[in-house]
Amino acid sequence: MAEENTATEKTTEEAAKPKLGVYICSGCGIGDSLNLEELEKIASGQYKAPVCKTNDFLCNQEGVDLITGDINNEGVNRIVIAACSARVNTDAFAFDPLSYYTERVSLREQVVWTQEPNDENTQMMAEDQLRMGIVRAQKAKPPVPHIEPISRTVMVIGGGTTGINAALETARAGSEVILVEKEAELGGWARKMYRVLPEKAPFEQIQESDIGDRIREVEASDRIKVMTSAHIDNIAGEPGKYEATVTTGGTTTTENLGAIIMAIGWRPYDANKLGHLGYGKFRNVVTNVEMEEMVTAASGKVNRPSDGKAAQRVAFLQCAGQR
Repeated sequence: MAEENTATEKTTEEAAKPKLGVYICSGCGIGDSLNLEELEKIASGQYKAPVCKTNDFLCNQEGVDLITGDINNEGVNRIVIAACSARVNTDAFAFDPLSYYTERVSLREQVVWTQEPNDENTQMMAEDQLRMGIVRAQKAKPPVPHIEPISRTVMVIGGGTTGINAALETARAGSEVILVEKEAELGGWARKMYRVLPEKAPFEQIQESDIGDRIREVEASDRIKVMTSAHIDNIAGEPGKYEATVTTGGTTTTENLGAIIMAIGWRPYDANKLGHLGYGKFRNVVTNVEMEEMVTAASGKVNRPSDGKAAQRVAFLQCAGQR
């Protein structure tokens, strides 16, 4: 079975001990135009490369396996590939840059494809190219990744059903949560609904909202900080490093955040634009939200706002203002 192209990762200590491997390709006319034995002598003799090998086609699977095998078995971590340009076959020679340094020496494009074959000057040019590649590989320092400190705290803006669910799920995932709500209480529109659509089979009867239970779960969580009657003054930064300025109860604080979830919900259509349907003219013409609030306050009874008596007939105008 062919070995994986991505070699086994090494520890930082192992990567700190350079071991050079020089690999010379004889394909694409390179072997026909140059004395590859002289190139090998430069790598093994002049620069004391512990590993130096020649292959007919380094870019095919056999050639890649040759290099990968030396990485895994010989500890090679400084790789010089004397073959084609670094602009081609990047997928074939895609070794982990944090564990291995790869230097590409362009013998094909910059030497044999532009110079006379089997000429002394062409050979000298190839040798110089190889020398420069080996020295770069020997003296190169592995890149040190910049790890930016980030916050793991998540702010959820909006304390309705969506915001509460987002806060609970984020807390269960292990992150600290700041739940911000502009009203004095959590729950949003769901808190005003008398009944909600069924969530369980057979889906025949409307059911009571469980928003109260979820609010209590939020308040009981030691991972969720609730800020009610709050106003977001400013948000700045970038993913992982946000800063949000929040004012609540006359006190302004700046919170460091890793992520922000916008759960600001929806707003009812402005019923004042529906005067032609009687809204604002007749007390018994109400919006669906006002209807829910009335029924909730009356423990399920539908009473007329005009006189408080039970409604005998109710007409629903659907999609008012939307069509």
